[in-house]
Amino acid sequence: MKDIELLHEATEQEPFFVIAKPSGLASAPLAEGEDSAYTRLAVRYPALNAVCGRKQVEHGLVHRIDTATEGLLLVASTQEAFDRLQALQSENRFVKTYEAVCSIAFGGERAGDGFPPLPQPLDSIVESRFRTYGLRGSEVRPVTEQSGLAARKKASPKTYRTEIHIDTDRKTGTAVACCTLTQGFRHQVRCHLAWLGFPILGDMVYNPAASDGDPFLFRATELTFPWTDSSEKTSEKNKNLHFTLLT
Repeated sequence: MKDIELLHEATEQEPFFVIAKPSGLASAPLAEGEDSAYTRLAVRYPALNAVCGRKQVEHGLVHRIDTATEGLLLVASTQEAFDRLQALQSENRFVKTYEAVCSIAFGGERAGDGFPPLPQPLDSIVESRFRTYGLRGSEVRPVTEQSGLAARKKASPKTYRTEIHIDTDRKTGTAVACCTLTQGFRHQVRCHLAWLGFPILGDMVYNPAASDGDPFLFRATELTFPWTDSSEKTSEKNKNLHFTLLT
């Protein structure tokens, strides 16, 4: 397995790290010191462990992705930076972009059980609440007002949206999807794409045609958020930071 790649090293003005994580490596440990992208970074920069995050073992990890997903992670190097980045996410000012290669074999039909009817008219913005689904909650399903009462009762209180742009190639039976969001639920993009009838190639959870060993063609490719150097007394240093996964 490839190691993590450092794309941005924390500085006094920009106190956070951006790293690229390979597919197959967990973003965060389940227990302190367990192998993960965060743990490997913290071995190089032990001071990261002083930051208190959403979970004790995650410390300053702000943006995480599934183990099978390749792509960008963001880790705050100070408590102040972590708190500011969390606030940006809550204000919908932290934009995450994903790219996926998808099957179009379902022709727009739902890929599996438990999905509600698609909203009509269908545009580039897909919105739903979510509920856990499947064996031990290993999957999620969208929940809308057209879902059954039981599903609506089990759903998250918040509505999540994914902006999806799809270019299809009927000759190959595949499509390339570019997806952006500001707040995310577990498996949100994967589930929303499957709901639209475009399950990601190699996705063993949401693509019924996937086989063990198929490459999982899903990447977290971009992070964009505003940042101001707090040491400056003017607003002239306000800027939008943009980080892209190297190809």
